[in-house]
Amino acid sequence: MKTLVIQLARLGDIYQCWPTLKALKSSGQEVHLLTRASFAQAAPTFIDRHWSFDTKSILKPLIDERPDVDQSLQSLRSTVESLKQEQFDRVMNLSYSPFSASLASEIGCAETIGYSRHDDRTLKIDDDASAYFYAQVGVGKHNRLHVIDLFAHTAGVAADWSFDRAPACPLLTETTKGAVVIHLGASDLAKTLSWSKWLQVIKGVMAGSDAPVVLVGSKDEAEIAEKVSAVFGARKPINLVGRTSLSELYAIIESAALVVGGDSAPVQIASLTNTPVFNLSFAIVNPWETGPRSAGSRILCLESEDSYTSEEISREILATLHRTAAQLPVLTCESQTSPYSGAQETFGWELVKALYMGELFPAQPSHLFLMGLQRLEEVNTLAIEQIAAMGKDATNQTAALILDRVDEVMAQIVNMVPETAPMVGWFQTERLRIAPGPLDVILEQTRSAHMKFGEVLSLYLDQGVAHEVAQLDKK
Repeated sequence: MKTLVIQLARLGDIYQCWPTLKALKSSGQEVHLLTRASFAQAAPTFIDRHWSFDTKSILKPLIDERPDVDQSLQSLRSTVESLKQEQFDRVMNLSYSPFSASLASEIGCAETIGYSRHDDRTLKIDDDASAYFYAQVGVGKHNRLHVIDLFAHTAGVAADWSFDRAPACPLLTETTKGAVVIHLGASDLAKTLSWSKWLQVIKGVMAGSDAPVVLVGSKDEAEIAEKVSAVFGARKPINLVGRTSLSELYAIIESAALVVGGDSAPVQIASLTNTPVFNLSFAIVNPWETGPRSAGSRILCLESEDSYTSEEISREILATLHRTAAQLPVLTCESQTSPYSGAQETFGWELVKALYMGELFPAQPSHLFLMGLQRLEEVNTLAIEQIAAMGKDATNQTAALILDRVDEVMAQIVNMVPETAPMVGWFQTERLRIAPGPLDVILEQTRSAHMKFGEVLSLYLDQGVAHEVAQLDKK
């Protein structure tokens, strides 16, 4: 089978696709990967072919002083036509984005997995893994499945972590082996510490360990690294920021004793090399989804860099390095295939598992939750009534307008009662998956989705009514 995998996101996402790509390749498939041209270095060498999507040549004509739409479209068509000529058996879109959905649809294939488009250009989500991603994955949501596992599940494989060792690297010397590798930057500055805080953290690490400290990062982060390095005396960090290729960075991380950093490509590379990580995870990141997967890793969650002192962070880095007990609340990773430990179950995650994994529905968390479900039931019942009205008269504009407002009202309820979010997200995604077709078919499938939603609501509402009756009887 000849498979094209689309991953048009950033470096970290590409590295997180490696276990899926390796599993596809190990199963005997011919594997091609499409990434943005600027991230081509992150493509693994074990695939059959890497394709570059030249975003710059496609978008630049649109943002010039005199936009040239025709030139932009021509560049896009050229890329699409080249991919079409390969006659892939399957296109697998692991980008989960609106643009990649359109691209997957344009390439056209007998089998497309992940987001694509229907003939009327509406979003098409055929597989359950992608539907789960659409409904439950993201910052502020309750998902605790790692994206590496979600990529593999979407592809229908088990993640394969058997990667070859990195080739020889001239930057890898006896002075850098066994180092504490620190990435000062991140794709977003809100995902990392300020340079002044890093300075104090690094001082603490160097005071508590004889291991060399190596600074890594992109050329854009060189100024920060220079500020940090300039403060030290005879013993200072080895500054490799902006001086390594990605393949060299891979080799350096593979030989390291520990990698320290925020949500970034070095952390994802460390997962592939099974190098322990101390991950600083800030509020704009869901650590369950993108945290390190290497054995011995720990994740410290922070609302801001002021959540913990420099001394506390340094101490936890050293504890991770020396394999001693943590003193701050951290998530821990025992192996590349095990879930994180160290955090209690939450109602939101238990509800997600009940909706998607067949587990028991958790007990209601509050009376407010029940009130939210009552409002959702009212909206759901009203929607079913409007569907019935449209079934009798397809021109009923009043019913159509009411149905158009259902999502808006449900969103307001979720804002007031956030615990209802997994349930509403599941329902709305299942309804979104209804394909274009004859009106009577769409109405029946939409009614069926609302009926299933009503059944889930009743699991809690029936119990709530029974509890209220029991309380009245006691009085």
